[in-house]
Amino acid sequence: MLKANDKNDTTRILDDDCKIHMQKSKKLLKLDKPQNSQICIEFNDICYSKNIYFVEIEKKILHDVTGHFETKKITIIIGPSGAGKSTLLKIISGKRLNNVKGTIIVNGVERNRGMFRKQICYVPQQYDLLPFLTTRETLYIAARLKLNINQSEQAIRFVVNDIAKSLGLSSCLNTLANKLSGGERKRLSIGVEMLTKPSILLLDEPTSGLDSVTSNQLISMLHDVMRANCTVVCAIHQPSSQMISLFDNIMVLNRGRCMYCGPKSEILNTYSIAGFTCPSFYNIAEYVLEVITEQRGGDLENLYEICRDEYEKFKSCSKRNKNELDSPNNFKQKFEMQNDTSINSTIQKKSTWQQQKILFLRALICIKRDSVLTKLRLAVHVVMALLLGALFYNFGNDAGKIYSNISCLFFYPFFLFFANLIPFIQIFPMEAAVFLQEHLNNWYSLKAYYSVKVLTDFPIQILSASCFLFISYYMTGQPMEYERILKVWSICLLITILGQTSGIFGGVVFGTELGMFLIPICSLPLLLFSGFFLKLNEMPTYLQSISFSSFFRFAYEGIMQAIYLDRPKLLCSEAYCHLRSSNKILSLMGMPTVPFYLTLIILGSWILCLHMIVYATLLWKIYYAKK
Repeated sequence: MLKANDKNDTTRILDDDCKIHMQKSKKLLKLDKPQNSQICIEFNDICYSKNIYFVEIEKKILHDVTGHFETKKITIIIGPSGAGKSTLLKIISGKRLNNVKGTIIVNGVERNRGMFRKQICYVPQQYDLLPFLTTRETLYIAARLKLNINQSEQAIRFVVNDIAKSLGLSSCLNTLANKLSGGERKRLSIGVEMLTKPSILLLDEPTSGLDSVTSNQLISMLHDVMRANCTVVCAIHQPSSQMISLFDNIMVLNRGRCMYCGPKSEILNTYSIAGFTCPSFYNIAEYVLEVITEQRGGDLENLYEICRDEYEKFKSCSKRNKNELDSPNNFKQKFEMQNDTSINSTIQKKSTWQQQKILFLRALICIKRDSVLTKLRLAVHVVMALLLGALFYNFGNDAGKIYSNISCLFFYPFFLFFANLIPFIQIFPMEAAVFLQEHLNNWYSLKAYYSVKVLTDFPIQILSASCFLFISYYMTGQPMEYERILKVWSICLLITILGQTSGIFGGVVFGTELGMFLIPICSLPLLLFSGFFLKLNEMPTYLQSISFSSFFRFAYEGIMQAIYLDRPKLLCSEAYCHLRSSNKILSLMGMPTVPFYLTLIILGSWILCLHMIVYATLLWKIYYAKK
């Protein structure tokens, strides 16, 4: 046991060591850097319209919206549902670019999207988190993707702990995201976007689903963010009296028009000029919403014109404080300096390979945590192999049971395709939502994400297909020749990958519910033209060409060739067996119609084409998300 003096010495040494590491981390992070650039955003006559599908009508969402967001101030945007609050935030953040008119000015100069994008952070109302990552892992992966990759592991972890502490997440760093409370999830969603220390923070409905106490705590926390020269804007549907008191400025939207933008203290005076007088001790937000939704009567057009005039007066007065902001040139110079010297002030562009390494680490963690699904997939393949082996035990070398063995061989591609199809129709749409969110926030490229997603499941596919094949192949008494086994294994692996790809295709293109119905239904005609239910040479001539579109046909024919082509005569357990010759069996089935290597090329082409369609669909979803 350590003596008291030894304990004190040990504690002193550990404290000194921690101080040294802390100093090193601070030096690495350059924590003494100047604060964020002060940014004031002005937007003039913002218009946005949306095309309605199947109807040649253009629906206007925003009508000449003019306003501004001040630095070191917290602004709240209020308005009824459908007023255009979320749309305005997406336009300001650059997430929505198409069909937008008007100008956005940053510190007196028109917005430079490339520079501005790195200084802004947008947190949507529904922020999707991967359920099998802890709070610490979520922040760490985000830091690795967004910050300078050359910084040390220690420096990155210091940033993660610093953000967690500032957002009150230190106590739940080791808690899985799906176990967090509503308030903790909101703070974590803010934290992953704040790793780059943005100068502008836009939040869409940050208090939705939270109780009043948690909501007020969240807004109070945003005051700490605002003090670091951050412009904070929150879109909230209907805040309480206590919550509204925590904001500095108010912007009111109704039916896509701005009904006020300015200091909170002046809104009631402006409304009183238009003839709307708020009763004493009344919630400002509730009163304003009652006015703009015509529950209080009055002339809203007059109110709109008065608010425009009052805003112009306020705007001219606020120019006296313009010297407090960074000039356009200083803003650009300061941004470039921070881009070179600060780890946590810049979204660092990484190569595809660097992004893939980080995403691969994240995927491995999720697969390990979600082991139930992996084990279940393997168990299903093993159980079905044992069941198949028990039903068709030693049928493979018996000429008297040739038709039963052919049924067994057809079951190989049938089972492997559908066993890998269904899970991915369900899983991929959920992950695609996370991808879209992170990609639009410039975390990584589509190429990096999609390649990692496809490759990380590849070992599980190889293992599950191999377990199914080798168990059933041995038990059913198929020929134990290396070349034949390898050929059957290659067909089984390709049809397994094709099942996964078809599942991804169905999930991305149609969604979970529609995909679960359409993809299996659309696969049934391909089964009819496989050559199992009706021999290829017995099909009507005008339908034979359709069979070339069935991948089941080529998988089935490839397995039949691998098992029977140029094989010695089979054993016969009966008095007479007509089909002892393997080539005679293939001839009776109308095979082979194509060489074996061509079946591999055709199945590979199917996989490649489906991946290209999925990739193009994801590109379209990215484009549509910006509309």
